[in-house]
Amino acid sequence: MKKQEIISGVARLYNKYGIKSITMDDVARELGISKKTLYAYFSDKSELVSDVVDSMIKEKTDLFALQKKGRENAVEELLFIFKYYLSIIKDFNPSLEFDLKKYYPKVYNRVKERKRHGIIENTLANLKRGKKEGFFRPELNEDFISRLYLLRIESLPESDLFTHEEIFSQKLFMEMFFYHLYGILSEKGLAYLKEHAQELKTLK
Repeated sequence: MKKQEIISGVARLYNKYGIKSITMDDVARELGISKKTLYAYFSDKSELVSDVVDSMIKEKTDLFALQKKGRENAVEELLFIFKYYLSIIKDFNPSLEFDLKKYYPKVYNRVKERKRHGIIENTLANLKRGKKEGFFRPELNEDFISRLYLLRIESLPESDLFTHEEIFSQKLFMEMFFYHLYGILSEKGLAYLKEHAQELKTLK
């Protein structure tokens, strides 16, 4: 079995059961390989976790970049981004992030920085595009808004204002999205949104 095949198999196990509960013995047994083969590719579980997480991020990032191409305008692009992250929430296993943060802090911090950079970069690019096209308010400060958007996302898990279930719910994510959307649209953007009201209904 090739290294990438092992990584893909372990990713499925981590997504289903979390990281802590899956030992190297479990990996060897579930994938039908010897521990000798496993340790030929990974010196220990920490290295395996790091490689698996990096692979998972790359797969999602590459898919996101591919599917985002060719969107008609900034509003359509934002709707796509919303639907993309909504699909991630549907399949999200909170225990995976919890295990990563508690038992593999170096990997967690690296992932967190990549995630922050990605959110800021994509939000900033979308805001600049929307202003240029006239769909977003011309006076908005895209730098401030992109950081505020990230702040809302990062502060939620630390807040006691929402339950754990609410924080990872599609309902709360939708409210945050529409709060952001209607705060940045210009009159042209609002008019475009009304023309595509049917698409909005499918999101709610």
